[in-house]
Amino acid sequence: MAENQQNSQDLQPNSFKAFMNPVVVLAGIIVLSVLFLILCAIFGWDKGVLQNMSRTDYARGLITYLFAVVTIGTAVVLVVSALTTSADDRHEKQFQRGKEILSLLLGVFGTIVGFYFGAEIGKGAEETLRIAPIHLSSDTVAPNTKFKFTTVVSGGEPPYQFGVGLDQEPAEMTGHVGEGGWIEMEVTAPGLVDNKEKTVQVELQLLDANGHMAKQSTKVTVKPSP
Repeated sequence: MAENQQNSQDLQPNSFKAFMNPVVVLAGIIVLSVLFLILCAIFGWDKGVLQNMSRTDYARGLITYLFAVVTIGTAVVLVVSALTTSADDRHEKQFQRGKEILSLLLGVFGTIVGFYFGAEIGKGAEETLRIAPIHLSSDTVAPNTKFKFTTVVSGGEPPYQFGVGLDQEPAEMTGHVGEGGWIEMEVTAPGLVDNKEKTVQVELQLLDANGHMAKQSTKVTVKPSP
């Protein structure tokens, strides 16, 4: 009788040893990470996620990313479990159940990834008209002197027309974009009143063949001549 009780006690799992099992540790890390992200969203520490969830492209990318993390995490847990646990019937049954869960996740994840990249490829033909940030030959110029600005255009439907306005003046759409979408132009800085330094906004307006418009702006400082 005593021998049977001793064997029964030996078969009982050690709770601390079971808690330190790599499978349990990995699962705990995943759960804690998810809880931490939820707390960040609730307390406003992460202001970008909830505000951007209304955007279709952002929400699609976030869901794809979360499914990728969960699927890869599940696969890692199964691999670690297979390499660190004994090959008995109980663990074999647990491993088979884990494989069924992973198969389900892989099916859903494959569908999401296929739809996501298919939508991105289909959207490529309707690329948004964009203007790169403007590069000035100098951030500080003298009044009534010329300075050069350079930028590049992408997206939309060529040919493009552009105009440049200084200090909120209306831009005349008289310029034509060169090959490769590059825009290089010399602009004359305005004069000064009472010889006082001022900051002038340089705004580029772009119009494509379909009537879509894009804008880009920067600032230049006009200083009196020494």
